[in-house]
Formats: sequence, structure tokens, C-alpha cells
Amino acid sequence: MLIVIVVALSVQACSPTRPPVDELDIASRALGAARAADAPTWAADEYHAADEHFDQAQAAEGRQDYDVAAQSARESAADSELAAAKSRL
Repeated sequence: MLIVIVVALSVQACSPTRPPVDELDIASRALGAARAADAPTWAADEYHAADEHFDQAQAAEGRQDYDVAAQSARESAADSELAAAKSRL
């Protein structure tokens, strides 16, 4: 019984994850909102970081490295939110 559980967990760990469509959509919208808040002017460093993370997310998705893509998309969204908030100060 223990062997069956170990094998099942091993197979599950090796199976591919799904593309992070929701995370990429959220990141894209957050980046757009930051751009609309004039973040490239008022929070250039944060906006640049958001843009870089979004590019990394898209590249990782293209390589089917979905875990990295999802993480980079979440980082992009967080950076975008920070950039937008700084722009409004």
C-alpha cells in the first residue's frame, strides 16, 4: 500500500501544470492600470520591474515552465500595483 502511495505522489509531482492564464491576465491588467496611472513617469523603477517580470512570465509560459510563469506574473502584478500606488502620491 505504501508503495502505491509513493508511486502515485511521484507521478503527480512529475505531471505538467496548467498554463497560468489567470495570473497572466491579472498581471496584464495591473500593468495596464499602472501605465494608465502614469507610472512610467512617476514610478519608473517599479514600473520597469513590473514590465520585466511580465516579460519573464510570458517567456516562461512559452517554454512551458508554468510554475515560473505563474510566479513571475504574480511578481509583475505586485510591482504594477506598487507602481500605480506610488504614481498617485
